[in-house]
Amino acid sequence: MSNKKRNFGDIEFGESDEVGGAKVDVNGEDDFENDDEVESFEDDEQSFEEVEEGGEGEEGGEDGEDKGPKKVWRAGVDPLEEDEVLDYDSSAYDMMHSMSVEWPCLSFHPIKDELGAQRNKYPHTMYLVAGTQADEAKNNKIIIMKAKQLHKTKHDDEDSDDEDSDNEDDEESDDEDKDVDPELQLAFINHNGAVNRIRSMDQQSNIVATWSDNRSVYIWNIANHLKALDNETVAPKQTAPLHTITNHSIEGYALDWSSKIAGRLATGDCNNNIYITNASDSTWKTDTQAFKGHSESVEDIQWSPSEEKVFASCSIDQTVRIWDIRKPKPAITVKAHTADVNVISWSRNVEYLLVSGCDDGSFRVWDLRAFKDNSPVSDFKYHTGPITSIEWNPYEESQVIVSSSDDQVTIWDFSLEEDTEEFTNANANPDDDFQYPPQLFFIHQGQHDIKEVHWHPQIPHVAISTSIDGFNIFKSSNSEE
Repeated sequence: MSNKKRNFGDIEFGESDEVGGAKVDVNGEDDFENDDEVESFEDDEQSFEEVEEGGEGEEGGEDGEDKGPKKVWRAGVDPLEEDEVLDYDSSAYDMMHSMSVEWPCLSFHPIKDELGAQRNKYPHTMYLVAGTQADEAKNNKIIIMKAKQLHKTKHDDEDSDDEDSDNEDDEESDDEDKDVDPELQLAFINHNGAVNRIRSMDQQSNIVATWSDNRSVYIWNIANHLKALDNETVAPKQTAPLHTITNHSIEGYALDWSSKIAGRLATGDCNNNIYITNASDSTWKTDTQAFKGHSESVEDIQWSPSEEKVFASCSIDQTVRIWDIRKPKPAITVKAHTADVNVISWSRNVEYLLVSGCDDGSFRVWDLRAFKDNSPVSDFKYHTGPITSIEWNPYEESQVIVSSSDDQVTIWDFSLEEDTEEFTNANANPDDDFQYPPQLFFIHQGQHDIKEVHWHPQIPHVAISTSIDGFNIFKSSNSEE
């Protein structure tokens, strides 16, 4: 049995009996700024513990009446009464930051940088690229972001936690000034149309592709904008794309760079077509023949992490298909779900594992060595809304992170099994039959209409999510280095 500590959003299971949590905006208000030059980080003030209005945990309200201990609120199970609010418990996080931008971003991607791999020392610095969904097509932008001074979360009770302070590791000692405000620097590129999806190239992270809702795919070089962020100068907003892919007759969402061949890009549209584009010296060339096989919209594409000519795709037609680019038809077709397959992720650590997320809220793990209709290795049905994003953890081969339109981001660890001692308290509620799955490792909430979540490729166990409310950057307190 693994000795990993589990945190189910609000409840941390393991050696500690403390209640954990994550940020929840109980007011449901947007925090987007009206000025495109003013974006900010926000303080975390709310969370997942249920407290009667006017009360303060175990001490009760202003009248001094004892309201009893805080209760753990279970998303999708427990109602929130009119006289109850949700209270934030910072102890569930090693790091938690929120930031807002002018317009919501449907898609974003962490940018690989030159600051080093497997960075554990606080404060962190990271670069992101995102695309907006503005009110009018002319207002859309690519946003290049540099977030720095990302310190560890200051826990509410850390001043009195002398026992924990004796066990602080080097990482904690390097982050003594947790009251320093994080900083967000931005550069913009005007973009023709809303950005449906955006991805940066693995091998050359300053090369970025965007899927526009005007049915074009653009390829950009953001090197000058990254340099401007580092030098604190202004980059030009009027930047022309390096190349425009015009083969698609309708917009799409599926977009992925090959990790094996630099400059190789696959794009899929809502007319079921997939095109491959390759860099050739200083030019780009898109194949004239589309890959056809899906009967409905292609929703996501993932290149094989080990085979340069192989990719996978998923579709509203409920299938996942494996392709060899030397042939126009799929090599393998599997009925993966009973509803739309929205997203897929191909593991880079275990190359025969693929995970798929469905519109019915389920996600499934597949062994590609035995890839057959309706025969997943695992099938999880926890989320109550469509799965909007899914990704394997690059630093933990048994973990995936999942976002859903039910306003939850969950981390799952498939190496975990049910343990009587740890799960008795988690699932022992005489009032209902709700059971936490044993593999559910952490729940993050507080955002509305979550669209994408990604692990940072160079900072272990740090995740970033985007929603109608903006971005969250977080690391759970139960993650392992």
